[in-house]
Amino acid sequence: MDFKIISNNNFFPFHFTTTKFCGNMKDTAERKKFCKSVDLDETKIVFANQVHGTLVKKVSEKDCGKFIDSCDGLITNDKNIYLCIFTADCMPIFLTSRDGSVVSLIHSGWRGLAEGIIESAVTSFLNDFGISPIDIFAYIGPHIKECCYQVGEDLKKTFNVNSDKEYFSLVKQAQKQMKKLKIAKVYTSSHCTCHEYDMFYSYRREKTNERMMSLIKIPTEVK
Repeated sequence: MDFKIISNNNFFPFHFTTTKFCGNMKDTAERKKFCKSVDLDETKIVFANQVHGTLVKKVSEKDCGKFIDSCDGLITNDKNIYLCIFTADCMPIFLTSRDGSVVSLIHSGWRGLAEGIIESAVTSFLNDFGISPIDIFAYIGPHIKECCYQVGEDLKKTFNVNSDKEYFSLVKQAQKQMKKLKIAKVYTSSHCTCHEYDMFYSYRREKTNERMMSLIKIPTEVK
């Protein structure tokens, strides 16, 4: 395969985040070309029309091909679809029930973290599917790391960060929230989208409109 994708071997649902080698996934033609190259049925994808908010929407096969309005998270128990978000520094957060029967994918930068998008997803697992946090596994994919994420006063005040601290870790804040929510297990990517310029698009680095794509699907073996 000429393309390179990022996934976590410990996180069992079908999932990945693309890299620059796959092309700009916000470009329809490039996305179609990539999907064809990896034998992925693009007509089965549901997209989040991201606004840096906290809405996590329950979707099914009837939503395939749609961009769900004002939505930064998707959740489903439908085995026939892929959930999709786009990122270029924010965190793609993949979630699954312990048995793999429900999966979710959320897009989170600092505003989403501050306003509670992770809690919104966990609440949907419980209210829509009867799955408690102790039966949820998470994987936080490639994003801008603390080494590159220099932040301003708004963020520092929001998270009660010392004013003399220049850099902020999105993943540490996400892990802190997940621990408080009692999520069973959290895996994290070591990749930094900002300084690994050969592999990832980065809005912080170059104010680009190009994006990586993250996908998740319920495992085929789940009954």
